[in-house]
Amino acid sequence: MPNQRLKTEQSRAETAYKFTEKGLKEHGEKYKTIIGKLSMQIKSSGIGASVAFHFSKSETKNGKDNAHKFVCNQLRDWLKDFVPSNTVEEFALNIVKLSPAESRAVTNEALALLNWLRRFTDGLSSNMPKTVNQDEEKAQDA
Repeated sequence: MPNQRLKTEQSRAETAYKFTEKGLKEHGEKYKTIIGKLSMQIKSSGIGASVAFHFSKSETKNGKDNAHKFVCNQLRDWLKDFVPSNTVEEFALNIVKLSPAESRAVTNEALALLNWLRRFTDGLSSNMPKTVNQDEEKAQDA
């Protein structure tokens, strides 16, 4: 069993690194901010309410997802074994329908991934150049 646990943790870390590189490249500081706050949001409000919140803020402009939808898609991709879904909309709907036991399992897995995402985001963001998308998202949030 320890080998399986180690493989899972390595897979989680590898996936988080890839997610972080792409998230910072496409969304910069906005991505870092969302990742930094999401763990505490899930702990205080629950996985369903947190996903619903970010889903409500998600939108696509010029064929590109904003940072909220991007993070929802990353969670959806990682949690596909727990919450089968093809779209962010389906993911948000299915996650609020989970039983309490399923919700706990999904929450634990999401928090474990977010722990790695936060670590990599902190480490990689210090050497990332500012992107055009960061300026667009700051203007959008204002």
